Amino acid sequence: MSSPELESSIHYLEETNDAADAFFSYTVDDTGEYGLIKANKEGLRLYAAEILKKSKELEDGEHAVQPLFFSPLQWMFSETGYDLIAGVLPQYSNRREILTDYPEIRRASGARRRQPVLLFLLMCITGALIMLATLKAFPNLRLWVNIR
Repeated sequence: MSSPELESSIHYLEETNDAADAFFSYTVDDTGEYGLIKANKEGLRLYAAEILKKSKELEDGEHAVQPLFFSPLQWMFSETGYDLIAGVLPQYSNRREILTDYPEIRRASGARRRQPVLLFLLMCITGALIMLATLKAFPNLRLWVNIR
């Protein structure tokens, strides 16, 4: 998308969506592990305009490595009490080059998904072994278990 088309898209999104009706919020799920967005269509569209503005700044910039922060906006807030996404850290390489610089990121995400399941299985096995050892060590416990 060229700069005039980008400017036109930003202008269109800002003109056709009222900030007074917009709602956009960052939150996390109950476990605190996954970030979520709560938004209505106006909030999503205005946020898209903000993202397009940052892409224009990247296009116009001189390969700066400083973060491009979002300005405080009345319709954008965080339910967590802190900004989950405060800005954009410019990256001027393509996706393949970026991922080769950080290969540990790809491995960590898969392991993190499996970790709760493995911990649960380990806890179940440990619990079962403790129960078996307790029943073998204290045969009189079976009498207490069978009492109703």
